Amino acid sequence: MEKTRSKAIIKSGYLFIFTNFLLAIFNIIVGLLSNSLAIISDALHSLIDAITGFLVVISEKLASHHKLSAHRQKIERITTVVIALIIIATGIHIIIESIEKFTGPESPEYSFVTMLVLIASLIAKYTLAKYLKTTGKKIKSKVVEASGAETMNDAWISVAVLISAIIYLIWHIDIEAYVSIIIALVIIKIGLEFIFPHISHHHHHHLENNPDHDHCGKK
Repeated sequence: MEKTRSKAIIKSGYLFIFTNFLLAIFNIIVGLLSNSLAIISDALHSLIDAITGFLVVISEKLASHHKLSAHRQKIERITTVVIALIIIATGIHIIIESIEKFTGPESPEYSFVTMLVLIASLIAKYTLAKYLKTTGKKIKSKVVEASGAETMNDAWISVAVLISAIIYLIWHIDIEAYVSIIIALVIIKIGLEFIFPHISHHHHHHLENNPDHDHCGKK
């Protein structure tokens, strides 16, 4: 039973990585072609999710390996802090890019293809989120459930990007920099949530007694 559960967690982790990596590639291409900072910011968020997805897979593989399982918590803490710093740095970079956009206003160039990619990205994220949350509840894995919750937040970010694109197409009002800053703040919040559960780890002993505690610390 435990072996089946472990396989389900790893499968969900790989699906999480693959989907987000694919979304990141598509959105980066579309973002560059359309000169859209918000789409590029969303792409970076998906790329971060793909990277953090490795944490789910690695930790589960370590947990199921009898030689390394004793060191699981220490490895998780180190890996989590490193990833959190990458996430925070990415968020800060997006904020800097957004501020620069205020001083050098280059208008985005949305097209029919851009809108299709944004809608497809939104549908993909929503579908993945529902799958992960359902699977997480079924196999009683907080890690997988948290990945689903994080993906659902990504879907809402995609909604914000799509709305900013529609507003620009209809009224020619560019709110991309503002949307990018909001995305950046969400990314930084995720990074901080990665760190703080592990900073308080030593002060809350009950976390150590929960083997399925969400080391992703998200949502």
